[in-house]
Amino acid sequence: MAVSSVLATVQAEIICPICLEYFNNPLTINCGHNFCASCIKFSWLYQRETFPCPVCRYPHKEIHFSTNPQLGRLADLAQILHSSRGSETAWEKEHRCEEHKQVVSLFCEDDRELLCPLCAQGPAHQDHHVRSVAKAAAHHRQRLRGYIEPLKKRLAGLQKLLITQNKNLLELREQVEKEKLQLGAEFSELNLFVEHEQETTFFKLDQEDKTVQQKLTANFTAISGYIDTLSGLLSEVAEKTVLSEGRMLREVKSIQHKHNTLEFPSLWTVHWRPEGYSLPPLCSQLDKIIQKFQEEVTLDPQKAHPSLHMSEDRKSVVYLRNKTKTDEEPERYPADVAVLGSEGYSSGRHYWEVQVGNKPEWAVGVCTDAPSVKGQPPLLGQNRSWTVQLQNGTYLAGGSVPVLLSLKDKPTGIGIYLDYELGQISFYDASDRSHIHSLLETFSDVLKPYFRVGQDSTPLIVSAIRDSTK
Repeated sequence: MAVSSVLATVQAEIICPICLEYFNNPLTINCGHNFCASCIKFSWLYQRETFPCPVCRYPHKEIHFSTNPQLGRLADLAQILHSSRGSETAWEKEHRCEEHKQVVSLFCEDDRELLCPLCAQGPAHQDHHVRSVAKAAAHHRQRLRGYIEPLKKRLAGLQKLLITQNKNLLELREQVEKEKLQLGAEFSELNLFVEHEQETTFFKLDQEDKTVQQKLTANFTAISGYIDTLSGLLSEVAEKTVLSEGRMLREVKSIQHKHNTLEFPSLWTVHWRPEGYSLPPLCSQLDKIIQKFQEEVTLDPQKAHPSLHMSEDRKSVVYLRNKTKTDEEPERYPADVAVLGSEGYSSGRHYWEVQVGNKPEWAVGVCTDAPSVKGQPPLLGQNRSWTVQLQNGTYLAGGSVPVLLSLKDKPTGIGIYLDYELGQISFYDASDRSHIHSLLETFSDVLKPYFRVGQDSTPLIVSAIRDSTK
């Protein structure tokens, strides 16, 4: 009875006189009386001139509070003692402080630890946010439940993404097989040279397919692994929410850490790039090339030899032997009277024609667009160039290694076809559409049409675009 009497007396001292409940965040006013923070603030909400104490009615001239954390802790302890009277529960038997042998009835929010009342009063937890196990468990249980819906939504989104990735993998494989069939049909029409190109192109295509599949497989693995992680975390969270308060609070820190450190896996960006896998043109396909890839090429006055005269439409150029030269511009190009085209190519496929007529010497093709001295075009051989030329009565193909050409007829017009991605430039006789020669290279610079005019009075003419169906 003595213990009950003392407990009742203590409880009377730690009950708010306004709400008649245990103090919640108690505040002390100037007259010395204590109240719950929310109770005294609400009591004085509509007061203007004086603020009377709800107990002694002493009129305070201004609002002044001081916190009383010790009283708040006593209220928490009394509430725990009141609720724990009687026989020990299973919780009390199982959860006791190893140091003080008391029931761990409090929870420190700062350290995420279960405490007994004596631990809570110790220096390690001074000024920490400590509250009862029941309040802490209710708070964290609600917080954990808040993880469930976002995790479910993320899981559903990832499963949808996984389906899309799998669909992309199948579509890309179908595209690869379709491309193989189409290329195989075209390769069957080529000569031995093209058969070699077929093997090379298929190798590149298979490498591209392998790279794409490896990236998609890596994406698939990364997403699957992340889904497993999410599924495991979701199951773990669901399990923890139904545990007893103590067990749940002991493990809430690690679960929250796992949730907060979730990171979406980095995925490869995968694109199918069909360009670069086309075939070198067949001679019989020149009509299709002209129709689809012919270019309107014009000559560039800023990249022309000073002895050259250009027409107004910049389609025709001729060497003028008697053109005046100043002392500042000596005849520095006796053997390479050339001009470049205005157009520059760094990708794609392009076709144009040049009429060379009966000129005794000429060279046509492409060269790298490197800076030149005083606006002059690069000398043939100074920069990288790929040409077919007539010089000293001999036809040559000029590339990495010059090749002597044996032509049945003397061409008066040259068709030039550039496939930048394939790394090929092909030359044709524009009169009968016969194939003259093809050069293979790996291009990385901007290429410009190259025209070596020679030192004769016959003009070199860039042909206008024509309708190849006529």
